[in-house]
Amino acid sequence: MSKSTNFLSGVLIGTVIGGLAGILLAPESGKDTVKKLKDLGEDFADNVKDFSSEALEQGKEYKGNFEKKVGDLSEKVGEKISVYKDSIDEKLAEVRGSIEEAMDELEDEVDVVKEEVEEKIDAGTEV
Repeated sequence: MSKSTNFLSGVLIGTVIGGLAGILLAPESGKDTVKKLKDLGEDFADNVKDFSSEALEQGKEYKGNFEKKVGDLSEKVGEKISVYKDSIDEKLAEVRGSIEEAMDELEDEVDVVKEEVEEKIDAGTEV
């Protein structure tokens, strides 16, 4: 709970307790006491409305802050993912290039061996 919410709760409770104590301990007639209790009840209702309005405003503020933080975090995560994806794409391109070079070299070696074998067959020598 925030400091302002705790403060408002204290004010609300203090108002009720102080008002009740003052009314019940004051030497007045029953009519006056009933009127004061009625007024105190109305004050209490007003305080509750004020407190709930404040709580609602704080809730909206917290919600807005939370949504902003989630949006910022989501954006940062998206940026990181994009950077990693680009890095992975670059590495993958390098690996593909290396594989293609190795395949070309292997094909060249196979062609050389094939030519040697064909020459030996044509010459009638053992392979």
